[in-house]
Amino acid sequence: DTLLLLTSLGTSGRGGSAMAPHQRTRCSAEGANGRAPKKVEVDPTSIVHKDSANLKLPSTTTPGKAGRGAPSSLPVYPTKSPGRRRGIHSKSMDGKGKKERVSQVEEHTVPWIAALTTYFGYAVLILFGYVRDSLEFMMSCLYPSRFPAKAPDGYAPLFHDFQYFYTRRMYWRIQDCFNRPISSAPGAWIDVMNREKSADHSSMSVTEGVTTALNLSSYNYLGFAECDLEMRDEVVHAVRTYGVANCSSRTELGTTEVHRELEECIAGFVGKEAALVIGMGFATNSTVLPAIIGPGGLIISDELNHSSIVNGARGSGAKIKVFKHNSAESLEKILRESISEGQPRTRRPWTKIIVVVEGLYSMEGEICNLKPIVEVCKRYRAYVYVDEAHSIGALGATGRGVLEHCGVEPEDVDIMMGTFTKSFGSVGGYIAGSRELVELLRRVCPGSTHACSMAPGCAKQATLALRMIMGADGTSKGRDKIEQLRRNANMFRVGLERMGCEVLGDMDSPVVPVMLYNPSKIPAFSRECLERKLAVVVVGFPATPLIKSRVRFCLSAAHSEEDLIAALKVVSEVSERVMIKYKWSGKPNVVPQCDLNQNREHLVNVVGEWDAQHFGWRDSLSISSSGRFARGNGDEGSWHVRVEGAKTILRLEWDRWDSEELVLQAPDGDAVASPCPSPRRHVFKGKARIMGETPPLKGTFTLRPKEGR
Repeated sequence: DTLLLLTSLGTSGRGGSAMAPHQRTRCSAEGANGRAPKKVEVDPTSIVHKDSANLKLPSTTTPGKAGRGAPSSLPVYPTKSPGRRRGIHSKSMDGKGKKERVSQVEEHTVPWIAALTTYFGYAVLILFGYVRDSLEFMMSCLYPSRFPAKAPDGYAPLFHDFQYFYTRRMYWRIQDCFNRPISSAPGAWIDVMNREKSADHSSMSVTEGVTTALNLSSYNYLGFAECDLEMRDEVVHAVRTYGVANCSSRTELGTTEVHRELEECIAGFVGKEAALVIGMGFATNSTVLPAIIGPGGLIISDELNHSSIVNGARGSGAKIKVFKHNSAESLEKILRESISEGQPRTRRPWTKIIVVVEGLYSMEGEICNLKPIVEVCKRYRAYVYVDEAHSIGALGATGRGVLEHCGVEPEDVDIMMGTFTKSFGSVGGYIAGSRELVELLRRVCPGSTHACSMAPGCAKQATLALRMIMGADGTSKGRDKIEQLRRNANMFRVGLERMGCEVLGDMDSPVVPVMLYNPSKIPAFSRECLERKLAVVVVGFPATPLIKSRVRFCLSAAHSEEDLIAALKVVSEVSERVMIKYKWSGKPNVVPQCDLNQNREHLVNVVGEWDAQHFGWRDSLSISSSGRFARGNGDEGSWHVRVEGAKTILRLEWDRWDSEELVLQAPDGDAVASPCPSPRRHVFKGKARIMGETPPLKGTFTLRPKEGR
């Protein structure tokens, strides 16, 4: 057990499937055969790439035509939507001459002790694994009847040697942390079926009973996994009318009225002329990319793009190059070099160039640095393909995704892809773009011509969710869900940061990854959380780099504030137990307890001890009328003190948060009467607590993000 705790590791891929490291994090960037290409001095902007007859994509959409495929009763994409980027650790690049936003993935460094223990754990586990394999081989030679051959005569083995070794000696040890079956809808709370391992640890079997746990695992961003009664009735009516499945492709008998309605809704929602709905989100990327580009073309992909994009790019036959994650500077360098050099060996111009990015990177929780990337693509006349699988419905003031969040107009993006599996509580994906593009894909895309169409009930569910988000149902439920998701995500992220966890990603992202580093912490964290009724997703190699294992929290609008406070308490307890508070600097945890925006005059006993631990002040709270404070996790701000009658009020102005006013109260609980003639020097001593709570909450409060930051 001790060895297992030190050396176990696990795998988990995006969308629930494991994949090789190069499948998740790298697109193949094979160079040309033969000699190194000779650079030719060519003006990059003089070569036109949007001239392919196979892909009729206008560089811009005619003004006023955005969303014209939508019914007149539905609202379309608002124009000139402001960007709302609020990444705490991000730097922005709004244009030429300004410093580029630095991705956390690029600047993130692994603590040396975590790297050392991780490599040591792998070495020990591999050593013991090979020793056991050697003993097993010797025993099979002595007693062949007890150790039958792994593959019958004449059959090839299913796995390569290392893959089989990895599965037997590593993955089987912690397989209970993955592929957990459930017996309820994936709402805010979920029923996880109990399982037990077989004697040889090779399989899991379901036992009696379930564990009801708070669900921080599912992509149920807007809470549509649990339909309300009105939506459920309409979905059931669609199933009764059209059946459970169409049993046909879209080009044959698989298109119904609900499919057409969904395509019109999504086209109007994202601000494009037309859209095509495909029955599977993964297949949308993997079948559309080969349909729009082929040999002679160039795909430039973000290094952290999803496996579906990687598979689609490889299947297209086009040349593939990779730029640094979220780096417009790296993208521009590759574009300039590629245009100057042309195709390998022949030096002919590329037939077309497509730049592929994601709106929200689900393994990192980072939002695409879209605006400068689009500016670079426009400068070099390359197509922009945005995968909004995780961002559509979850980002932006009205849920229209990363374009609205970053202030990019729909006509500046040529191809918009998204799925209905995350924010809309359904299945399938879509491609939105010009009418010529969509009509071409209907005829040549394998996802449309060969795959079975989206189930009618699922199409109806996605349509109803879209209409609610757009406000076409006559209520504000959709807008309320979007705002609730944003509040929940930011509250949870700040709580994790203040307890000392290593948190990746940007503000407003519903995906909040926390670094575990050592893979031995994967099973420990997952099992401890489930014991405390908290369901989480843990991820390790090969879905992540070897020493960058992590836990990925997925927030939902269905979570209440009480749910998240309880979850933060569990995470804090488990984090201390498995020792992942890598940024903890000896300060007590600050767990959000209440929203001061609703009640801005909580009485507090402010104490030197509390403030010294949380704000870096001395033994007693001795402050001037104003000043600055800083915390170990990087939060900074200023304070101001004023006297109003018998009250002394401390105003905290955080650089990244709302200003909050706290009424200072004497340690004995009595009102402060004429504390001093001037607030320039005033001393309070005692223990910190927020009054009016039972029991008093020691040194805890919540700060709400500023609007527009």
